[in-house]
Amino acid sequence: MSADSRAPTRLAYLYLPRFPLQRLVLEQPSFAGKPVVLLEDVKGAERVRFVSRAASALGARLGQTGAAAAATVPGLERRRFDAEAEWLALRSLGEALLTVAPAFELDAPDGLWLDASAAHLSGGEAPWREAVLARCAAAGFRAKVVVGGERFTTQAVCRFADATVLPVGGGLALASTPLDALAGAGVVPAVLGPLKALGLTTLGELAALPVGSLAARFGSDGHLVAQLARGQDEPRLTPEVLPEVIDEAVALDWPAEQLEPVLFATKMVVDRVCARLQGRQLAAVRLSVGLTLDGAGLQAVPLVLARPASHGKLLLELIRHRLTDVSVQHPIAGVRVTVAEACPEPGRQLLLGDVPAGDAQLEVVLSKLQSALGEAALFSAEPVARHRPEAAWRLVPFRPPDAGRPSELWGAVDAGWALGGRPTAVASADALAERQRTNDTLALLPAAPATSASPALPAPPAPWEGPRGRAASGPHEAEVMDVIAGLATGASWRTAKAKAAPQPVLAEVTLEARPPRLFREPAALHADVTSDGAIAFVTLQGRRRRVESMEGPERLVGQWWTPDAVARDYYRVRLEGVGLLWVFKDAADGRFYAHGTFD
Repeated sequence: MSADSRAPTRLAYLYLPRFPLQRLVLEQPSFAGKPVVLLEDVKGAERVRFVSRAASALGARLGQTGAAAAATVPGLERRRFDAEAEWLALRSLGEALLTVAPAFELDAPDGLWLDASAAHLSGGEAPWREAVLARCAAAGFRAKVVVGGERFTTQAVCRFADATVLPVGGGLALASTPLDALAGAGVVPAVLGPLKALGLTTLGELAALPVGSLAARFGSDGHLVAQLARGQDEPRLTPEVLPEVIDEAVALDWPAEQLEPVLFATKMVVDRVCARLQGRQLAAVRLSVGLTLDGAGLQAVPLVLARPASHGKLLLELIRHRLTDVSVQHPIAGVRVTVAEACPEPGRQLLLGDVPAGDAQLEVVLSKLQSALGEAALFSAEPVARHRPEAAWRLVPFRPPDAGRPSELWGAVDAGWALGGRPTAVASADALAERQRTNDTLALLPAAPATSASPALPAPPAPWEGPRGRAASGPHEAEVMDVIAGLATGASWRTAKAKAAPQPVLAEVTLEARPPRLFREPAALHADVTSDGAIAFVTLQGRRRRVESMEGPERLVGQWWTPDAVARDYYRVRLEGVGLLWVFKDAADGRFYAHGTFD
């Protein structure tokens, strides 16, 4: 495919008048309304490159020497023009506009070409243009945008005319454009000078000259200016290559010893970082906030987010929280924010009735805890391919999901397999025989009945004669008792001596969800079982509690090839005054165990 076929059919030019001065006023508001000039070295002399409106009204002009401008304008503020810094700032703005334009090209120091081929997705070129201007205004910049079909025509009209959207072949819009517009297309002064000497002032006058005469007088440059003046150009665009690291910095007017001016500068930097993240459809995971200390270098403050985020309000709140605990020995002269780690923006769909502000507040709390207490303070549960529920997950440090990492599918890691491959080791004959015996045993285990055969009341079970209270607790029963005690509703407990318990009903199994609270290890239950296998009473903490209903069984059988083979029938057992417990009957010993609770 040729380069021309990949070029956009429509492009736009974004012009930011006095962009370096706009940026200076944004970063240092004290310069607003003052006469300011930016100076650069030209052939060994300082000359004016940009002039503010106030300085221009007082007589400062482009190309003057710095001394002449200072002599013309009393109280003139003079600053150096940093071409590299302006180039980086312009690129940052281009990244922020990636949310509406799929690509951009720099025209430093005050212009951008944008790919407008997807403007129809915003309702047309006019609404798309307004969206670009709105994003520039949100960043604090005044701008002008023109959409067209030719590169030079679009640029010239944007800088020197008042049109907004040009049709294909919009060369007629160049008729009144000044001849100086050719300088932006790279036409050398050796051509512009003689053209002006001929008395030409507009591109319309240049377009009226014969192409052959211009080519004969100026060669290839003459042919080029003739084409440009007639609007004969292509919508060429070379997309800018984005840097790997996103970072932004700003210098304060004066070194600050209070937090307020530092937070003002930090907000500006964070807004730029978030705009670039959103343009790339990324979210920050780790940030580094650098404080430039006056005469003492850079002090870095790391920030780890509980969840990936790209919203300035959230990040600024977290940075403010961290900065309040930072102690510095020198005034702060600048702020730098660097995205140390990012991931694709996951996005979240809120349910009906959810309030986004509440979700953001939760993120602030989580991130504050993690930043204050360390990365190990917050964990997330990672699924593991196990049939045994208590081993089917593990705690890992909180990280965004990594889409490129393969999952542990169906025990492939446990079995020593590589995904898509086969095990290299062959089990011995004895091991295979043992596995077969285990499998045969598990397959012959009887299942508990799914429904109750008769509603007849059984005889009350014998009272529990074992130890009571904490004396009855096993190694993990104390944890179970603490959880169950929190679920108790305060109902008065009755024993079988006071009132006979009705036969529990074994309902149809509907176990799509697992309990949100899973005990670290199952705890043995002292269960009174009826003749048909249902639980009538459970003794907890020395009290017999009536079973109101049972749902199940859900049979889990697996991992027969390991010493930790599992064969269990799980039930949801509702205890009077307590609520739902997740209980299973172990096929190995026939006992019941509590494994979790439902909220």
